Amino acid sequence: MSESIDVWILDSSEFELADLEANTISLLSAAEKARYARYDLARSKRQLLLSRAMLRTVLARYVEDEVLQISLGAHGRPQLVGESGLSFNLSHSRDRVVVAVTRLGVVGVDVEYAARQRRVEQLIARYFSQREQSALLALPESSRLPRFYALWALKEAYIKARGLGLAIPLADFSFSFAEDAGASEAHVKSQGSVSISFEGSLAAQTPKPWRFWRGALAGEEYAFGLALHSSDAPHLGRDLSSDAAAGHKQRIELTVRYCDAALGLEHWRDA
Repeated sequence: MSESIDVWILDSSEFELADLEANTISLLSAAEKARYARYDLARSKRQLLLSRAMLRTVLARYVEDEVLQISLGAHGRPQLVGESGLSFNLSHSRDRVVVAVTRLGVVGVDVEYAARQRRVEQLIARYFSQREQSALLALPESSRLPRFYALWALKEAYIKARGLGLAIPLADFSFSFAEDAGASEAHVKSQGSVSISFEGSLAAQTPKPWRFWRGALAGEEYAFGLALHSSDAPHLGRDLSSDAAAGHKQRIELTVRYCDAALGLEHWRDA
């Protein structure tokens, strides 16, 4: 996986809560068990159990079970104890749970159920930069909700990769999309189709170490955002449709795998 980010996507809709309680509740920490007991909705209980079971099942493919210890950073970002070279991140929304794993740098991932109607014009004024607001409002009304969720997933992925949560002002960084500049369809679909810029309190930050992906990997009703921070950024993430003789490294690939109740957490299918 030296030139890839592994993305694991679970459809949790058909998993039965009773089976999950019997098989996975022992994986919860004391704090998680207390939170689980407070949940009233079966969907919330199922999501908590599945996210923890899935995370441990996936990470066991990269490290030995006996050294698989997960701790939380100062802002709640999960990390493996003693495995500084392996980065992972988890997100869940409605019936999807997503885990991203890589050794290329620090990764952040977000998935959002995007079929829910939102008051987009009110929300963007509170959470988006002026540049993002202008680009979104320039779109036809039918395109604004998909853009809102695409931006939201990317912003969440970025702050999760930073590991600082909402300590980062959401209006001080902006995402722009290639299609807004009239780019070709090939470029719009490439991993270089999303770019980030900084202002205000983040003005000293540079976009160079960052690469981003977006799309419908988790299903048409879900927005997906992925962020990678890598010290090798000048050579990573380029759209190398030209020949390899240019001397650039191979572009980063996403290796995507899916699972549902029919397969069970031990078995995954390739995209």
